[in-house]
Amino acid sequence: MLDLIEQYLPPSRGTVVLHWFSGSISEAQRAVDLGCYFSINSEMIGSERGRRLAASLPADRLLTETDGPFTQVNQRNATPSDIGQTVQAIALLRKASAEEIKGTIAQNLGTMLNSPADSRPI
Repeated sequence: MLDLIEQYLPPSRGTVVLHWFSGSISEAQRAVDLGCYFSINSEMIGSERGRRLAASLPADRLLTETDGPFTQVNQRNATPSDIGQTVQAIALLRKASAEEIKGTIAQNLGTMLNSPADSRPI
């Protein structure tokens, strides 16, 4: 996927959000270099590999998502109201407050939404 982004989608044509990214930390760094953002859900941070990845991502590239109904929280389908748990988990991983992470994620979303029309998320 990163090869395709690099070849066919220069940053001037759009912002890529990598949903449930499962690549390596070095692949994540390559994605960062390509201008990508990463949406994090509770299932991702449920594994050691996912926690390491989430902790390694630059704060200015973090977003959250539920991926409900495909993910589960407390043995039920995840809903948008579960984002707070994901934010709290990210905060613990990054040794930050939940409020700080929440603010960072909101700022990241605002940055993406306020980008020129030709570079909005795809």
